[in-house]
Amino acid sequence: MKPFPRTRNASSWLRNEPVFAALGEQAARLTALQADLEQAMPGLGLVVVALERDTLVVGAAHAAVAAKVRQIGPTVLAGLARRGWKIEKIRFKPQWRPVAVVAPRRPKEAPSAQAIAAIDALSDRIEDPRLRAALRRLASRHPPPDPA
Repeated sequence: MKPFPRTRNASSWLRNEPVFAALGEQAARLTALQADLEQAMPGLGLVVVALERDTLVVGAAHAAVAAKVRQIGPTVLAGLARRGWKIEKIRFKPQWRPVAVVAPRRPKEAPSAQAIAAIDALSDRIEDPRLRAALRRLASRHPPPDPA
């Protein structure tokens, strides 16, 4: 029976495997490119998808962002070139983003009979006629429950 190999942590194993080491280097490079792109184009929400030879592939949330970057593409390329990137073209890939699910609204609970009575009593003591009328309208919208 062979003894078990000595254990090592996952990061050292990944660094020692050539394929994973190359993948880690590529991920680090794309992360650095993402940071430089955000500095060159702040606020547009572009996401670096890939770097294929001399072409930067970015994900744009919608066509309007892609159109804007196409207009100022030379400026973006120049900004990235100043940071050491040798990129000649920018290509866009639409990014699908799930629509946020809106939670269903809970029906509001009716105010208690005590609260309505307190509002009604308060309306009798208010001097401002507009505020008094508003409080009375509020109390009238919530009639007391029928005794069953």
